[in-house]
Amino acid sequence: MAEYREVKHERLYVKEPGTERLRKSAAGHLRYLLATGWRETERWHANDYITVRVERSGHAPRMTRLPKVVPPPPRPPRQRFGQGPGGPRR
Repeated sequence: MAEYREVKHERLYVKEPGTERLRKSAAGHLRYLLATGWRETERWHANDYITVRVERSGHAPRMTRLPKVVPPPPRPPRQRFGQGPGGPRR
């Protein structure tokens, strides 16, 4: 059986163009990914951001497709006003 591996490419924006100092939200997001089992494998530099490739391995998800939902049975036709079980009222 093949090993299951998830791969993500995250774009993290930097404080100043051309540097590696990440913004607060980007640094927090990267810290969160690393704490939840992802590991950084590659990094590409652009002027305003850094693209980080992160991956994690483990077991394949149990269910890849959701089961088909059976639609409920159709409702009985509605009665118009005055045509209920007792007939029209006068």
